[in-house]
Amino acid sequence: MDVRTVMLILSVGSFIFGLFLIILNFNKNNPQRISFWTSAKILQAIGSLLLYFRTTTFDELTVLANIALLSGCAYEAWAVRTLFGYTVRRRLHIFTSLAIILICSTAMYIVSPYRGGIIFLLQSVFYILPGIFLLRESKSKISLHNLLAGCYCITGFAFLIGATICLVFPEFALSRDSRAFFAIIPVVSFCIFLVSGFVLLMLAKERSDILALEAQESLKKSEIRFQQIVETANEGIIIFDEHYRITFANENIALALGYTVDEMMGMAPHSFFIDPELAKQQESLRKKGEDSIYECCLLTKDKKSHWFLVSAKSILDDSGNFEGSFAMLTDIDERKKMELLLAESNRCLKELSMKDSLTGIANRRCFDSVLKHEYSRLRRSNSMLSLIMLDVDKFKEYNDRYGHVAGDNCLRQIGKVLENSINQPVDLAARYGGEEFACILPDTDSQSAMETAEKIRQRIENLRIEHEKSSVSEYVTASLGVVTTQYSEENRLQDILTAADKMLYKAKAYGRNRVESCELGTVE
Repeated sequence: MDVRTVMLILSVGSFIFGLFLIILNFNKNNPQRISFWTSAKILQAIGSLLLYFRTTTFDELTVLANIALLSGCAYEAWAVRTLFGYTVRRRLHIFTSLAIILICSTAMYIVSPYRGGIIFLLQSVFYILPGIFLLRESKSKISLHNLLAGCYCITGFAFLIGATICLVFPEFALSRDSRAFFAIIPVVSFCIFLVSGFVLLMLAKERSDILALEAQESLKKSEIRFQQIVETANEGIIIFDEHYRITFANENIALALGYTVDEMMGMAPHSFFIDPELAKQQESLRKKGEDSIYECCLLTKDKKSHWFLVSAKSILDDSGNFEGSFAMLTDIDERKKMELLLAESNRCLKELSMKDSLTGIANRRCFDSVLKHEYSRLRRSNSMLSLIMLDVDKFKEYNDRYGHVAGDNCLRQIGKVLENSINQPVDLAARYGGEEFACILPDTDSQSAMETAEKIRQRIENLRIEHEKSSVSEYVTASLGVVTTQYSEENRLQDILTAADKMLYKAKAYGRNRVESCELGTVE
């Protein structure tokens, strides 16, 4: 077999082997992938193919062929190193590549056979060094490491002998007797290529099996550790699958909800979520890959509510597809119920602070607050605001004649009349003080306010509460003053109250048991 044929076979074999490695590299989970190995085979294939066309001459194409071939040998040496978990520094990578380019380019200007000797010498270095490295890393006398080391050493020494002949015995290298010997070198390289490629692949498989075994052991330890953590954790833990069914629940959450762990397996969130819309919302967020922390009330097995603080996390695969979710639930039932009780107490206190204890309608404090708010709202709405001031006629005389208990009962009935005569909850009826009452009527014009006031007056008179000491009527009556206004920079709240008070006293002056009204700015 001549040298050209061997170089062609080496080229084809390297291309096929490189293509095989490229196909393996498309598998992202391929544990047999070795750095530099694919590049080494492709470079060796290119170098061998170029030398197929340049076995008798040495020119620029031959230089390029030797650069590719030697770079492939260097890359294969580095691949062996990375196979054992070592790294190749970037500095060594750059230095070696530059050295190969420089030496091969210089060899073009060196006479034969010395330039061939230099190329052989470099090749011997790139095969002997990984062979020595493999022998040092080997832990047994018979192993794949030793077999591969032997292949590299044999190839390296073959090239070393060739280099020695070229450099030390140039006359012999140029003679016909040396041609048979130099023909042996590519044949040996081809045989070693077959054996070393297979052995290196077996070593990669062996390494992947070891890594897989270590990963399984690590995973098993992690699962045991995780199991211990979740079982001893104070919080409840639930894991859902992609269909949002429970695949794991620890003892704490099962006890809190009144189930056993086995009973919870396969349950869906709506089985214990009181708010189904919240369950759907959270499920939608998890499926989008979004995490959240929220408070929710869950339903126990015996249909009782129980509050939890939920920290939920979405579980996605490497492609970002939803695989399930993980939830940690902290029991906040006592705290939450205390918060709700406190909030209800505060609400009641606030409500009581805004109500008149005698009549049950709003008090003066609430009246002042609402009037201020409604008047400021006029600036934005450009609407109208009406105010009714009411005073029970001759109420002092009523108290003197019938007593304070009867007087209090009379005020309660009048308060109820005001409450039933206004448009709740838009309008407000309040006890202004003593026997005085007031109504705030937002978005109400003068005519409508007068009609409401007249309705109140008539209903109070229709109560038929006896009043012997009244000079107005034999029954309890009331006088009312009405004022209507729009927002103006010139008007203040006090001006509105003053105008309503003037209308009230005008009603009293004109004989009581009547309604007097005006629009602010037209008070007489």
